[in-house]
Amino acid sequence: MFHALCFMTTMDNFEIKFVKYLNQIGSKKIDKFLGVVNAVSFLAFFWIFLTVVAIVTHPIITEKFIVAVIIVVVLHFTITEGIIKHFLIRFYPMRRRPYVAYPEMIKSVGRKFSDSSFPSSHMATTAAMLVVIVSFYPSLLIFSLLLILLMAFSRLHNGMHYPSDVIAGIFLGFVYGYAALRIAEMVL
Repeated sequence: MFHALCFMTTMDNFEIKFVKYLNQIGSKKIDKFLGVVNAVSFLAFFWIFLTVVAIVTHPIITEKFIVAVIIVVVLHFTITEGIIKHFLIRFYPMRRRPYVAYPEMIKSVGRKFSDSSFPSSHMATTAAMLVVIVSFYPSLLIFSLLLILLMAFSRLHNGMHYPSDVIAGIFLGFVYGYAALRIAEMVL
């Protein structure tokens, strides 16, 4: 038990230092850009735009693609937002975001989210949508990996998440994306 507590304290210290380091990188222009990248309205527009482009350019896959995207949305909002961030919080304490827990060390950039830091919803939706997109458009793999890295950096830099929140969000996103593809295959 003692060793587990020491490991957790060491991990927490590493995460805090890592977020603090990334939070100090940049300038006002980078902060502004990352604030836009993380805006929920920008993300919604971006995913809708990519979906429309996919439908227009490849109408043969439209039905399967749309079903997979809808399943991703349902899985994300049911599991990440509904169960993990709003239901389980009744039984376990909410993980405070880095800028809230350490305001003297970490500044917030962009919108100040106040719900639980764990897991990263931005990372979950980004990873899930990109799994679906890459499964239909493998040529977008490099672009998708770069987008995941940009989103991960921005969530840490903006003081919204710890590395473990980001990793958990990516993991959930991959699960949602692959599950959506399998369900879409079974349904269609």
